[in-house]
Amino acid sequence: MNFYYSDRDLLIVLPKIINTENYMAFEKNLFAIEQLNEAKEIYLDANDLTYISSLGLRVIFKLVKNFRNKRIAVFGVSEDVYNIFEFTGMINFIRVFKKMRRVDLNSLKLLGAGMYGSVYRINEELILKVFRNINSKYEVKKLLDVMRIAFKHDIPTIMPFEIVETEKGVGAVLELLTSNLISQLIQENPEKIDEYIGTMVELSKTLASTNFEEEEIRSRNRMLLSKLNSVENLLLPEEIETIKKYINAVPVRNTAVHGDFHAKNIMMAEGNPILIDMDEFSCGHPLWDIANINFIYQIMPRTDLKVADDLYDINGKMTYEEFYFKLIAFSTADADIIWNKFFNGYFADYSQEEKNSILELVEFYGTFRYIDVLIDLCNIFKGNAEKIAGKVKFIRYFLAKLKEKNLDELIKALEIWK
Repeated sequence: MNFYYSDRDLLIVLPKIINTENYMAFEKNLFAIEQLNEAKEIYLDANDLTYISSLGLRVIFKLVKNFRNKRIAVFGVSEDVYNIFEFTGMINFIRVFKKMRRVDLNSLKLLGAGMYGSVYRINEELILKVFRNINSKYEVKKLLDVMRIAFKHDIPTIMPFEIVETEKGVGAVLELLTSNLISQLIQENPEKIDEYIGTMVELSKTLASTNFEEEEIRSRNRMLLSKLNSVENLLLPEEIETIKKYINAVPVRNTAVHGDFHAKNIMMAEGNPILIDMDEFSCGHPLWDIANINFIYQIMPRTDLKVADDLYDINGKMTYEEFYFKLIAFSTADADIIWNKFFNGYFADYSQEEKNSILELVEFYGTFRYIDVLIDLCNIFKGNAEKIAGKVKFIRYFLAKLKEKNLDELIKALEIWK
């Protein structure tokens, strides 16, 4: 029996048939998985399952009873198998999700593409986001669980209607609201920049004051540590340990973290902000979000031009300023204004000396965000040895920059971070 375990999530691939001939072997193999006890969530992948008998259902029911304190779900269920779960009443005891329908992207209009995915228009009311950094139906299912929990806690975001399969991977069907991105609104109404940045500040503080129950949602620290597993064979052991040290230095908290917070990921609908691109949503210290804003509006614009050219594969196709504007929707000069207004607004109640201390720490983790992004790129380009080698080179480049700083001194700023 194939299974995969990562970040306390256990994925178990169900066989093609579970009937009177093999249900005992299925039960034995299932309960022999040691990670059942450690896992926080258990997912049963039924994409290959074509038939399950009542004896097979009893095994799954036993799993639910024995681990009633864990979230358990079956996904990728065919219509025929779903009918069995429904007719026997099993859907009352375990979450069951049908197999995804397939959408042909050639029939849709591409609205935009970024590092983490592409967005297509389905009709006047719906859009489809196809993910680049989420490689399986299981991972999309996890993302939707996270979004539902965020929605339950009044985090302003859009709930997806459906998960679908495409020729370029899996995606989520979302409602197309009558709205504009804050980045667009700032460009169109520069005289209202203080109002829009103030909205961003208040939204980020809302996240930082939204508490989840322990283990209710994934931890930002643990997510970052889990990502490291994918590059363990690409980096030296001492480099892995240094990155772990930087992650573990940030205190674990149960407050909300968007993970990629900036003006292009916030929409305004009827005067209310709505977060989009919830791929990295988790819980943790607000430092992670503030550092990301610093990364977007300060670290990225100041990246050495030669480094940027290699890092982003620009290869003379455009200037870095043009590339940055295309990616972020602001010039580097406007990015400075946005960052300064946001930082001073967020820390308005702090003295200048306190702000200076916090700023140094934020800049450190703003640079660290580059390492996080590069690890994601290593996963996106899995199988392309040349591209991965280039990303690993830059992980080392930014790691060397961070080693120039004394983190033990910088982290003291958290003592004054209210």
